[in-house]
Amino acid sequence: MKELLVVRVTPDIHDASVAEIYYHAQHYNINPSHIDISTIDELEQKLTGRKIDYLYFAGHGSETCFTDNNSFISSWEEIGNVVCRTNCLNPDSIVLLYCCKGGLNTVAYRLIAECDQISYVCGAKQNMRSIDLIIGFNVFIYNIEARNIDPVLAADKATAATEIRFECFDKTDVIANPHYHQKYCKDCPKPGDYPPQMNC
Repeated sequence: MKELLVVRVTPDIHDASVAEIYYHAQHYNINPSHIDISTIDELEQKLTGRKIDYLYFAGHGSETCFTDNNSFISSWEEIGNVVCRTNCLNPDSIVLLYCCKGGLNTVAYRLIAECDQISYVCGAKQNMRSIDLIIGFNVFIYNIEARNIDPVLAADKATAATEIRFECFDKTDVIANPHYHQKYCKDCPKPGDYPPQMNC
């Protein structure tokens, strides 16, 4: 059975929103759970020992950070680093950013640069209400689990259903992007470091 975990950092994400995620997950034989955290150390502690297929980060987001707009604030790099250190993701796992601006390429690039265990990052590219995120992510998971559609195309379905821009980033596509190598990937080889091309 697949595992889904909601990481909530703010009471602005109401219990009803978490319950809605639970109800839809159960339709697809996905086991849902959630944690409330107030520090990055608490996140690391609560992710350790888990194996997750869908990892929601529910809070407020910007291009650079994840926050509760009060006392909790963490860079996306720090979030990605914790996910990687805890080894909490199953193969082909999806990180869903239940926050505004979670679908920006800068956010996805920062997470993937810190953790190569992340296969996909999905989020909305604009400010939106909680109900919009609920509907969009429900359509997204429905298309993956019930219709066996690729996550990148499933995000397009969520956009069509809500008329709000959702985007899903595939790690394979991200690491093939020169901009990712130039700006985000600290350990990537430089162009002159690549071995000579071989003809196949």
